[in-house]
Amino acid sequence: MKITKLEQSGLIFETDRGYRFAIDVAVATPLENLVGQKVDSVLISHFHQDHFSPNHIKALKPAKVFLNRECIDLLGETQLESEVKEVRVGETVEFDGVKVTYFHVDHGPNATRKPKENFGMLIEAEGKKYYFAGDMFFPSGIDVTKLEIDKAFIPVGEFYTFGPEEALNFASTFKKIGVVVPIHYHKKPENREKFVKLAVSRGLNTESFPI
Repeated sequence: MKITKLEQSGLIFETDRGYRFAIDVAVATPLENLVGQKVDSVLISHFHQDHFSPNHIKALKPAKVFLNRECIDLLGETQLESEVKEVRVGETVEFDGVKVTYFHVDHGPNATRKPKENFGMLIEAEGKKYYFAGDMFFPSGIDVTKLEIDKAFIPVGEFYTFGPEEALNFASTFKKIGVVVPIHYHKKPENREKFVKLAVSRGLNTESFPI
């Protein structure tokens, strides 16, 4: 599996078979950076504009888009050329050998507009498991104490999500993580390096993308 990290929480996954799907590619990524970045599916965690942007979905030209009801309602009369599939907490969707299970995570008290459904995602593909924490402020969602993950994407931005220390404490509760990747630090890029230093001091393997 090839994984490309974009700004904030944006990710593009590409399986060995060439199937490409994006998660939370939105306004933090300049639209011109998406030229030539066509994907097969787009998955969105919640309606905040740094995670959900119809213009960015259009730029990626997916065949399918997986959205919760709040995002669908916000589309209003906006027309997407993609097939829109509604998803809910507790559901699992499958496409081209990829399985995604949605769970609710707590966005905390500081979001001006708190989502009714704020997804985290457990992604299973090609014999590996990937954990996407979304905008998590308090430890929440599925029980991770028995979960063995190859790569976990955990926010470190502070105020709206975990900060570096909280992210590290949460990562330490997993039964096993191969690699933990800090995300959601676009407004506080120094938090990426702070998290990496803390993780290294605790013997946790990290992968720090340059964005």
